[in-house]
Amino acid sequence: MASPPLLPGHWLNLSSFYKFQDYKLPHKLDILNGFFVVRDTNYGIGKRPTDAASAAYAEVPYRVEYDPSLVYGRVPRYAYRQFVPHYALFAQKCLCFKAFFRQRVLNSLDERCRVRHVNILYFLEDDTLCVMEPVVENAGFLQGKLVRRERIPKNDKGDLFIWKDFNVGIDVCIYGVVYHIVDCDPFTREFLTSQGVDVGEKETAPADPYMEQREMRAAVPDEVMIEDSRRRFLKYDKMVLSFDATWNGDRYRLMYFLSDDTIAISEIHERNDGKDPVPLLLKRMRVPKDWKNLPPSWQPTDRGDSEVVEYYTPRDFRVGERVLVLGRRFLLHDCDAFTREYYSNTLRTPQPNPIPPVEKKVERPATSYEVPAHIDFGSPEDTYASCLSFILKPPRKNVIRQLVNFPKKLRYSARMDAAHPEDEGRDFVLVYSLSDGTIQIIEISKRNSGRLEGCFLSSRVIPKPGTGRDDPQYYTPEDFFIGARINVFNHIFVITGADLFVYRYVEANHDKFREDVRENLRNYFLQQGAPRDDRVGVAEVDNRAQEAEDERPEGVLEDHAVAVTGEDHVDACEFDTTDIADK
Repeated sequence: MASPPLLPGHWLNLSSFYKFQDYKLPHKLDILNGFFVVRDTNYGIGKRPTDAASAAYAEVPYRVEYDPSLVYGRVPRYAYRQFVPHYALFAQKCLCFKAFFRQRVLNSLDERCRVRHVNILYFLEDDTLCVMEPVVENAGFLQGKLVRRERIPKNDKGDLFIWKDFNVGIDVCIYGVVYHIVDCDPFTREFLTSQGVDVGEKETAPADPYMEQREMRAAVPDEVMIEDSRRRFLKYDKMVLSFDATWNGDRYRLMYFLSDDTIAISEIHERNDGKDPVPLLLKRMRVPKDWKNLPPSWQPTDRGDSEVVEYYTPRDFRVGERVLVLGRRFLLHDCDAFTREYYSNTLRTPQPNPIPPVEKKVERPATSYEVPAHIDFGSPEDTYASCLSFILKPPRKNVIRQLVNFPKKLRYSARMDAAHPEDEGRDFVLVYSLSDGTIQIIEISKRNSGRLEGCFLSSRVIPKPGTGRDDPQYYTPEDFFIGARINVFNHIFVITGADLFVYRYVEANHDKFREDVRENLRNYFLQQGAPRDDRVGVAEVDNRAQEAEDERPEGVLEDHAVAVTGEDHVDACEFDTTDIADK
């Protein structure tokens, strides 16, 4: 299409014939929650894709482990270096210089000038700096941040400070205050050296004369205690001399408070010592030395007059000596670290080495615990568990045994040794649970017998007859074999058969069964025609088993297994022959 002529009246329709490109440059930084964040844009000037969308910004593995040139080949020229913004490259990185300046003091007889030590912090991410002064205790003037963080001009022309203007051994003037730099941290020294700057040697900062004088005064031992109570409180508050002492075989802690010369004694309680938890044996008070010859007007809460009544002082306490406190003689055995430091540095009289206390022998009556007789409620285990604590708890169960052997069960066929004619011909299945040792008896129904099939005895442990009521012995798989007579609460059952899993379990755990039980079950299953994999490795027995298998018609073993269990038979291969813990 031909372009329209550039005549008056045609300028408004140029947008329909020309497609202008947007050359506006979008901003890269946004402010989110008060912080600068990068605005991720895929297009720059003229809708061209930026480097942020290229593969140069993709994270690659370590060059030693992965070399892209081995896969894609070598490029004809070196790739451009990835651009990292200045604020991201030097984020949270700053140069730290140690400096000092002198401040003149007027109208003072103790000092003429004060030497103040500061730290100059230069932040590389935005070229700002601040001056911080470490806190000095009881300095008497404001400390902390002397110059807030900002860009500071270094001359009248308006030039700003940069990192090249700082070095060890030079003077820096910030807002009219001259700071002399004496040292820097290892990161600052390494950074300046990497940039080609020759960093100066470390200098020793001069000490403040007035602070040295204060330290000398504080180091002088206090031979004479301060009389002013308010001054003593400010100086000795929270300072306590602690001694470990004994009296009549009991352990105590003797505490001497330096702020008001008072003494308190507390008892050290041990676990199950049978004593009342009394917080203090002697409440905090001034203790006189001669407690028998006190004036009539003296009261326990009286601060008293030292000229009339002589009270205990720190010099009266020594490790290894006895102290008479209101008629009770306490033997001092040891003291804490602060007490030893106070006696060594302040009083110049170190404390002796600690003395081990004599262990107090407590003679307890030699009584043996006897398990009470079993009551009629619950099992003997319930009776024994109820005597172990005031709060009744159920007896513990062998959880490991339950987890390992769940849901393994041993099934036996049995008949009742009838004491009455009507019990003749009753068949049962005896199920022994390996997880908890309980036994369940199920009766097999017979046609026209007049009895319903179902549970004859619910799952429970069955004690052996004649083993005692308080500590009975229960039936275990070792007691079950072909022909065994089991007394179940005065009902006699004779075992007539067993499941194939019983034989496999016995052979896998032969160390838990007697030889006669194993031989009994082996002979039974050989007569019944056990599979070849479950036979014994003895040659003679194997030959007998082979003959029995040849003579047996097909399906006899399967029919016998169903008849023994009287319920859906579970394949023995589903069970694991893992060793179990006997009850």
